[in-house]
Amino acid sequence: MTLNNLDLVKSVYAAFNVGDVPKVLGSMHPQIQWTVTAGYKYGGIYRGPDAILQNVFSKIPQDFESFSIGIERLLEAGNVVVMQGHYVAQGKTTGKSVRAAVVHVLDISEGRIVRFDQYVDSATINPIIERSRESPCEHELN
Repeated sequence: MTLNNLDLVKSVYAAFNVGDVPKVLGSMHPQIQWTVTAGYKYGGIYRGPDAILQNVFSKIPQDFESFSIGIERLLEAGNVVVMQGHYVAQGKTTGKSVRAAVVHVLDISEGRIVRFDQYVDSATINPIIERSRESPCEHELN
């Protein structure tokens, strides 16, 4: 049985939130284009599930103690599904938590995700990933 686009996307987010990365990768077309917001730590354009695994998914457990996606709404327009929601995450090195606004635009073709575009409030989420460096002024005062 083939899922409709909306059900496919719901199943992908459900799989991601329970750590079923193989299921998420299996939903992708072999030539998928995955774009992550340029200002976000993992920002860039990745092609193919292996590149996404190496440059995004494998880094999440290194940087985050916990990370999940909360869906506020899904909008379907033909072969495009838009997810508006938030990331709920806790940074591993900082211990800080955040709820960052996010939008994903997913293009679906023949039951597979062929394109994914992420728009995230990187100014909110980046600070919980890395400890801030001391500025020269702060260092001189110590």
